[in-house]
Amino acid sequence: MKITLKQIAREAGVSQATVSRLVNQNTGVSSELEEKVTNAANKLGVELPRKSSAVKSDQTKNKVIGLLVTDLSNPYFQVIMRGVIDEARILNYGVQIFETYEDIRSEEEAIKTIERFKLDGLILSASRISENKLINFHKNTNMPIALMNRYVKEPEICCIIVDFQKSLFQATTHLIDLGHKRIAYLSGPSNSDPSKTRKAGIVKALEQANLKLDPDLCVGSFPNVEGGFQAMISLLSLSLDKRPTAVLAYNDLIAVGALRAIRMKGLQVPNDISIIGVDNIDMSEHTYPPLTTISPPKVKMGSIAMRAIYRMNMGEYYPTDGYIEVDAPLTLRYSTGPVKPNPN
Repeated sequence: MKITLKQIAREAGVSQATVSRLVNQNTGVSSELEEKVTNAANKLGVELPRKSSAVKSDQTKNKVIGLLVTDLSNPYFQVIMRGVIDEARILNYGVQIFETYEDIRSEEEAIKTIERFKLDGLILSASRISENKLINFHKNTNMPIALMNRYVKEPEICCIIVDFQKSLFQATTHLIDLGHKRIAYLSGPSNSDPSKTRKAGIVKALEQANLKLDPDLCVGSFPNVEGGFQAMISLLSLSLDKRPTAVLAYNDLIAVGALRAIRMKGLQVPNDISIIGVDNIDMSEHTYPPLTTISPPKVKMGSIAMRAIYRMNMGEYYPTDGYIEVDAPLTLRYSTGPVKPNPN
């Protein structure tokens, strides 16, 4: 009977990817884990190839991982990048940055380039590539992958997740407690998984208060300042009785654009309209007024992702580690306030 890598991994209590890397001799694995896998293989009647001196020499070289982000001009990704690079420096890794400009085809091309480079790992933040393509890439290359802000059904891909549904539920509840009923959502890339997750939290909070998210108050946009400005202008074109009294934005950049649109129309935040962003980028504290926002631990997320890649390369990562959830609390500032009383 032919013994599979999966059987050896199960016997050794490690991931299949770890066994595969040992078999292919393409990465450094701790001697303790190497012995564990070798013993498991021997128990099943399989002899694993011994490491060559060339492989051992290669393990002393610095490794390089790819970091793929959708928009380097977004301060959110800049802080994520800082967490990755700081941790990589500690672990003697280099980082190659790839930007995809919020375009799925650019991301697919970047993935092909990364495959040709034969890098030692890949971190993706706000990835839009399909789950099947991502999983197939992982299986074809056996490359360690850490995915931020998204979950895929592959335990050997590390997913670092912010529970944005919970965070947006809390943010929406905050607005409802302030008396707001006409609450809008500037959804950014509305078909993306992160946007859908945020929307689910908003809908859940509204339903709990016997309210609904009016489709006319859910506006998609490009996830930057100009996108937020244009989306908010469209909301402000509604009649006064349909115009929202509060707005939740997909990210802080959209919220900043919305603030500008509200001021341009001669309205005030939060007296006329309250607004909440997501990401707590540096500028959110310096807007007028300072922005209430959801605060994911960006540096920590980058550090966790880089550490996961390192552990995968060292054979110290287990499939049960594949889902890591971090909290993103609501940071209250001055862009939210009680609903304005109806003069009628």
